[in-house]
Amino acid sequence: GSKCNESILPLFLSGGEDSQGGMSAKGGTRKPEHKSQFSMLDLAVDEGLLKKEGSSYIFAHDQIQHAAYSLIPESERGRLHRYIGKWILKNMSNIRVDDVLFIVVDQLNRGKAFIEGDNERIELATLNLRAGKKAMTLATFLGSALYLKAGIDTLCDGHWEMHYDLSLQLYSLYAEAEYCNCHFEEVGRV
Repeated sequence: GSKCNESILPLFLSGGEDSQGGMSAKGGTRKPEHKSQFSMLDLAVDEGLLKKEGSSYIFAHDQIQHAAYSLIPESERGRLHRYIGKWILKNMSNIRVDDVLFIVVDQLNRGKAFIEGDNERIELATLNLRAGKKAMTLATFLGSALYLKAGIDTLCDGHWEMHYDLSLQLYSLYAEAEYCNCHFEEVGRV
């Protein structure tokens, strides 16, 4: 199951909403009441829905996590994933971002439909390149290919002219990852 640390829980428990009820780009504007929110989690622990491991909470079973996720309207899931990815990225130091890079990029990729503007597209393509490189160093070539392909798919029109280095790196490393995965036909297409 997925773990969630107490330091990030106030975001989710406040719903990540601003005072008008919408998603806030800077985190929730309401001050969460930690005691009452954590007592709700303690109730879920008592009921066997969550397990507490140190300062982290984890779903007791994957089906419980799936059921909780299914309560989020499908039309809002991508927006929520984008928000979570941006929030983590904004609130982590550059040193720590590398520790959660895959989580951040996965969240942002799941919210790709809600990207606003070419700058955000390039930022996501760059993060996918970074994740793809990291996956390559870990010899997880399937994961690397997924990140690099997601980065390629995120590029804006005219990317070869405006972002040549980024485009070249994404395509070259994607071909290399697919070669390592023995997907030679895909290498030929790239």
